[in-house]
Amino acid sequence: MAGCRIVNAQVVTAVEAITKCYGDYKTAGENFVTDFNSAITEMEGAAKDALKTLIDGAVKTFVETDLPTAVDGMSKLLEGNRDNFEKVDQQLADSISGK
Repeated sequence: MAGCRIVNAQVVTAVEAITKCYGDYKTAGENFVTDFNSAITEMEGAAKDALKTLIDGAVKTFVETDLPTAVDGMSKLLEGNRDNFEKVDQQLADSISGK
């Protein structure tokens, strides 16, 4: 069986970095949708309508919600695992010391 080792401070730093990425992705997604819509403002016709529908629907949902939510989920998963390791470590310490 492979050993399991976690360096708490490094995982905390990773969680913080991933959490920041969540905000960065969300902002970038919002900016993308706004900038794209601005870029097609003067277009006319069915192609513009189709682009607007695509961007304001599936693309907006993906870049503003789905992708940031996935990144946020990863930070929460990593933090949950880090927290569990910390608790188990303390339980082992308490058991060893007879607490």
